[in-house]
Amino acid sequence: VAFSKSTVLIMGETGTGKELFARYIHQCSPRSGKPFMAVNCAALPEGLLESELFGHEKGSFTGATENKEGKFELAHNSSLLLDEVTEMSMPLQAKLLRVLQEHEVDKVGGRIPIPVDVRVIATSNRDIQKRIQGQKFREDLYYRLNVVPLNLIPLRERIDDIPILTENFINQFCEENGKSHIKIDSATLTLLKKYRWPGNIRELSNIVERSCLLCQEDTILPSHLFFDKELQSKNKDTPRLSGTIYEMEKELIMQTLEEFNGNKTKAADSLGISIRTLRNKLNEYGK
Repeated sequence: VAFSKSTVLIMGETGTGKELFARYIHQCSPRSGKPFMAVNCAALPEGLLESELFGHEKGSFTGATENKEGKFELAHNSSLLLDEVTEMSMPLQAKLLRVLQEHEVDKVGGRIPIPVDVRVIATSNRDIQKRIQGQKFREDLYYRLNVVPLNLIPLRERIDDIPILTENFINQFCEENGKSHIKIDSATLTLLKKYRWPGNIRELSNIVERSCLLCQEDTILPSHLFFDKELQSKNKDTPRLSGTIYEMEKELIMQTLEEFNGNKTKAADSLGISIRTLRNKLNEYGK
């Protein structure tokens, strides 16, 4: 995909590495010799975001004391990341759609469209279908962006990646801080693998960095994690099952389905039953 000009839409929870992945696509593309551009669509009000993306002409509005090139112009022959694109206002979405269709931008206050060759990569941590249904995101823009859809799954569903990521972050932070290599205790790694990681890889990175700084020896111990009490007692947060065996079984199955966001295959694997058995059980429950 990186070698094409196709638009990419990267979806995933906060902290899953969407921007890092976008930069990786750019680095693997023929456009890698040009600077990678990025705009956080959630960080700027509508008026400023329009100017940031498309640029403006001198005198086009109060405070426009000089001509300004927008990110689309600056990203000509390169890649542009539209971070959290679903936070963009509807009028700006219409203008973005035209840029993607016509490959030209209209500056604020400009008279002549400016041709651009830009590879757009967009990201979102929202449920885009719900945004479309709520009339907060244009369906035609979604289809224009969603040429190549990528979904970065949360860290809690990628437990086997935690040792690899942890080792990578340890090496990175030791090098940055001039420390000799640090090992990680097996009990510490077990704690990391049991945690739910609401902040995903970004949170793991922060905790590993803190642990490296606090570790005075050559091994990161559980005490170096400085998890809050509620994080260390993950099992205490799990509701206790009660009632008949039928009720407990139903509650366990429904909890597991919720944990895997309704993915029956993953839920069945976690429960140690076949997908067919799971479907039969759900039929029993009228689900």
